[in-house]
Amino acid sequence: MRSFRRVDRLAAGVSGTACVCAVAVFGELSAGALVAVAATGLLVAGAGLLRRAGEAAAPVGRSALPWLAWLTALAAWEALALATDRVPALSDLLDPVLAQPLVRAAATAGWLAVGAWLIGRPRHRRRPG
Repeated sequence: MRSFRRVDRLAAGVSGTACVCAVAVFGELSAGALVAVAATGLLVAGAGLLRRAGEAAAPVGRSALPWLAWLTALAAWEALALATDRVPALSDLLDPVLAQPLVRAAATAGWLAVGAWLIGRPRHRRRPG
């Protein structure tokens, strides 16, 4: 089982590095970057579903309320941006920042790190004692 984890980490590192490089090289809003991000995202989501990642994680409870508030605020902002031309969408605000290849690569690496963290969540409950 230990060697499987090592191979798993190696494959994740190689595909993650390839995705980050593709996004940095191809540029924003390009077909190559879209394919790299979509393929890597599907791999991460598929791995999480196959492993049943987070299945045994403890319930979140009230500690999730600040995150829920942030997500609600972001969704409301995007809905307002769709409804009126006076409010810019979040992607419009981030475009100047993400136009730089190194920043775009760092943002992609952060996105992949969050995905890896989600996959690494517990799958089985530990027995007390």
